[in-house]
Amino acid sequence: MPEPLTPDYLKRVQKTILGLPKGPWEIEPSEHGLPDRVGPICFLETWSDQERVPVVEFISFAREAMPALFGEVARQSDVIRSLERRIRALEATQPKAGVRHG
Repeated sequence: MPEPLTPDYLKRVQKTILGLPKGPWEIEPSEHGLPDRVGPICFLETWSDQERVPVVEFISFAREAMPALFGEVARQSDVIRSLERRIRALEATQPKAGVRHG
């Protein structure tokens, strides 16, 4: 299982995303009709022409997906922290195990 994302790593991801040119990044073909430009990235090549289109489509998709995915990670992290606080508060009001009242 992967390690949890640290706050420093999440800040680095956010800084990287915010530094990118705005999207969406359109896919543009070369003079030969093959896709070789996505937004500010140009002259894309792969070892196989069969791989080129999926790779270029991924890059285009990632520009819009990464901010959304990062936002979801941040939202879920906030929910988890909120639930952890609620659990601690509930635990604080519960009698300790082994202590008899009454």
